[in-house]
Amino acid sequence: MADSPTLPAAPDRWMEGKWAILLTGLALTALVTLISLFQPNFLHKADLFVYDQLLASRAVPAQSADPVLVAIDEASLAAYGQWPWPRYRLAMLVERLHAQGARVIALDFLMPEPDRTSPEVILRERLRDQVDAPTLPATGNADSNSQRLAAALAKGPSILGYFLHFTDRPTGDQPPNPPTPPDGLVVTRLAGYPELPAMPSGPLRSLPQLTGAARGEGFTNAPEDLDGTLRRVPLLLTVDGKDYPSLAFAALLAASPDRHIQLAREDSENILRWAGRNIPLDASGHLLLDYRRPPPAAISALAVLQDQLPADRLRNRIVLLGAQATGLGDLHRTPLGKPLSGLAIHATLIDNILADTFVRRPGWARGAELALTLLTGLLATVLLSRTGFLVSSLLVTGGTLACYAASQALMTSRGIHLSPLLPMLTLVLSGSVLSLLKYGITARKLRLRTRDLLDAQDDIIISMSVLAEARDKETGGHIRRTRRYVEILANQLARTPRYAHLSRFDIELLAKSAPLHDIGKIGIPDAILQKPGKLTDAEYAIMQSHTLIGAAALSRIVSDSGHPEKQTFLDYARQMTESHHEHWNGQGYPHHLQGDAIPLAGRLMALADVYDALISRRVYKKPYTHAEVCQFITEKSGSQFDPDIVAAFMARNDEFWRVAEAFADPVE
Repeated sequence: MADSPTLPAAPDRWMEGKWAILLTGLALTALVTLISLFQPNFLHKADLFVYDQLLASRAVPAQSADPVLVAIDEASLAAYGQWPWPRYRLAMLVERLHAQGARVIALDFLMPEPDRTSPEVILRERLRDQVDAPTLPATGNADSNSQRLAAALAKGPSILGYFLHFTDRPTGDQPPNPPTPPDGLVVTRLAGYPELPAMPSGPLRSLPQLTGAARGEGFTNAPEDLDGTLRRVPLLLTVDGKDYPSLAFAALLAASPDRHIQLAREDSENILRWAGRNIPLDASGHLLLDYRRPPPAAISALAVLQDQLPADRLRNRIVLLGAQATGLGDLHRTPLGKPLSGLAIHATLIDNILADTFVRRPGWARGAELALTLLTGLLATVLLSRTGFLVSSLLVTGGTLACYAASQALMTSRGIHLSPLLPMLTLVLSGSVLSLLKYGITARKLRLRTRDLLDAQDDIIISMSVLAEARDKETGGHIRRTRRYVEILANQLARTPRYAHLSRFDIELLAKSAPLHDIGKIGIPDAILQKPGKLTDAEYAIMQSHTLIGAAALSRIVSDSGHPEKQTFLDYARQMTESHHEHWNGQGYPHHLQGDAIPLAGRLMALADVYDALISRRVYKKPYTHAEVCQFITEKSGSQFDPDIVAAFMARNDEFWRVAEAFADPVE
């Protein structure tokens, strides 16, 4: 036996294949990657939010005994009055700290002006205002309170804070009153360390008599991120080619014999080497703060002034002294949610360095995130193209959680920040868009298959109808014309309130069932069906039976389907076949139904069938004109035809005529 011929495969539509999903997934991945390169604000803020959540999962208590915080708090203000305090009281506080054995004292507040509570300053103010001028002696620039504080500072290592004002002063111009770095500070930049931009600035410092008594100074600037949260601090800033440490770092330097710093580039990461430690810095030379939970606790200045501390509580400790009472304004938003004072942030930095625990953002992190994004997008695209909706949802959800969990594990165990945002965004975006695309493709395939089935159904219907037509040589294109007549009438009826329930689906089924209305003629003998002359009464009775023959055949088909309640189309066809010769007044056949007892399908075909019979040429009659047919149908309204359907016909009768002309039987 010869092999059966192989039919060529039908060309796959683009939207039906896997390529649509694959290309879309790759395009989405590329889009996320491209957007990330420009770092728009919304994406940057989202990345910062994710970072905060990861850092919160890592937060641990303070690891080092240093520093000790001494705070001018609410209890201190309640006992000694509002801030700022007279400097003689600050001097007393510093003296007691030195007496307690503090190794270094760092003051986190500025004193750029003379103390207004000094007697000399009060006298000068009164002289300036010419109050009792003849009796007041000249006092020069004396400020006994500041002098006493300077003497207290000089009793031991002390560091004063200052603030850098960034100005438009050209780089190279010497700033007025330049800050004093800790004694012996040497900063060496090794090959490979990036050149960070210099920062021309003018410092706001304490009085020269105070800075001269201290062992050094440190800046208190703490730049906030885009969302106003403090996540990183600089350890060094370069001003006019000179390096200056922050207040906290300056305190560490003052407490250590090692004042030599190296700035290096190691394993794609900026490193500050000091005292045997490698301190990681980000691309801007800043240290990411590894915030502690709970935040560093503070000793009240009141307890120090009233000698309420254990004798060795401050011995050989780095002491940070500052004001952190509510309302003093030195609060910063942190990733942990709770605002912290500047004093607590300085303490966090010192604890990070001494405990050698850091949050790192390695130089390779950005490249790793992009590579992971591309890999995630590719895998997601391939997997999502091969799975259903439920599995796809599980993959997206599981993949998103896995990315976050992996980043959290890196942050918790090693302090490495590798953002999961881009892979997570790629997964969610790919999952959402590709699921919608797959749904659209599936729906389109279903529509096409349904359309193919409907087309096949139509072909079968037409073929069955043509069988009857082939035995009745005089019907011609009758079945094609009546189908369109029914569709026109049903559409017009649907516009009326009474028949507003007719849906497009109902109308389509009514039109589709129309070609079967004379299917029962298959059971009529040729001698009667093709008789050229007038039928006898007996022959006419047999001809009338075609309605019952067709209805019975269609009823069997409905019953054999096993789902008769779902066979709406065949039910319409059965109704139309059985009742299209019934008359509105009950004088039709086969059951003499009357009025609304006649199914709508039969009433529609009744008019359509008569119109076509009258307008068409037959061997036994000449065709009526369109006007004559319209007059006839109007006259039969309420007797042979449903008045509502007659009204619908008259509203659209011109369309009937166009159909009759377009599908007219050929003239022999």
